[in-house]
Amino acid sequence: MYNFDKIVNRKNTNCYKWDSLTAKYEGVDDIIPMGIADMDFEVCTEIEQAFKERIKHPVYGYSLDVNKELAPIIYDRYKKKGYDIKLDDIVIGTGVVYIINLIIRTFTKVGDKIVLPTPYYTPFGTVIENNDRIILPCKMKLVDGIYKMDLESIENQIDEKTTMFIFCNPHNPTGRIFDEEEMLEVVDFCQRHNLLIISDEIHSDFTLTKSFQPIININEFAKNNTFTVSSCTKTYNLAGLKVAFCFISNPQLRELYSKAAKHTGLGSVNVFGIEAIKATYLKGQQWEKEMLEYIKENRDYVLDFFAEKLPNIKVNPSEGTYVLWIDFTKSGKNVEEIQNILINECKVELNDGRIYGGYVGFGRMNIALPRCCLIEACDRIYSVFK
Repeated sequence: MYNFDKIVNRKNTNCYKWDSLTAKYEGVDDIIPMGIADMDFEVCTEIEQAFKERIKHPVYGYSLDVNKELAPIIYDRYKKKGYDIKLDDIVIGTGVVYIINLIIRTFTKVGDKIVLPTPYYTPFGTVIENNDRIILPCKMKLVDGIYKMDLESIENQIDEKTTMFIFCNPHNPTGRIFDEEEMLEVVDFCQRHNLLIISDEIHSDFTLTKSFQPIININEFAKNNTFTVSSCTKTYNLAGLKVAFCFISNPQLRELYSKAAKHTGLGSVNVFGIEAIKATYLKGQQWEKEMLEYIKENRDYVLDFFAEKLPNIKVNPSEGTYVLWIDFTKSGKNVEEIQNILINECKVELNDGRIYGGYVGFGRMNIALPRCCLIEACDRIYSVFK
């Protein structure tokens, strides 16, 4: 049994979630940060032990080709998850966002348009714009409380400059796990318009209420035109180690990507990233199982709490991920002031919905924290919004 109720003091560890609070909110103390998507749980002891064993060797020099050592481990893990991949499809990289950045730079041109369903994970938009590409937003529609793709809404905006589609499943920030039928619609849309697909599936272990299927399994077009990016770091709370991987079934695309990775150095992995993949996928299964159960219980607590005590604040019933998408627009408060109210009155930090594509009055809540802290945060929100 692992102890997810334990409170870990992360202050003064150069922790972005905790150590940035003073600078961001000067004069406001005792904030519970529930924005940045890493966990406030200790890593499993098996991972910690693997790092300690590596530290015993006093040299941390350059590594051999990490693909040869790590790809078979990743392959076994993802074949068990149902991925239709081959060993050669796997390429290791520095991190999910770094890999996405490299794919965009390699396979699109300056001025190209990239379809991005909204709300979207903020770094997707940042990477597109920082590379002088153009976001083509595709606003998802809310159907019976569930976010769904609305591809028809952008059909007349697709032109020869539209070259790529960024898909995120499970979806960040809404928590959707897309059905096979929905993914087929995305794939058909991309095939019709000759779009490459980036599929961020880093949250695919977080199947809270339904099963997950990778988009590359949909059909041959998806398999041959998709870059699937993932990592062990989200599931095992190792984001600071910067290690990830990409599945590229099309050999021509894989060769071009690999050349670009060598030129930029983004195919390299740090020493402890290597140990992370080995330790998590070979020894971390029990911790993962218990962590997922704890996250499910946290999710259910928040859903029940808001439904009973704050019914005008709508919490999207996340199917995957450990973040919840919350709609405060009917809370009775000025929607422009929601973030200020949360910080200054509730002393709870959620990520502001505006950074996910302009969703004023929304917030993203990270529920990967000890239950007592989650309960305290909900109580604080209730005391102000009741």
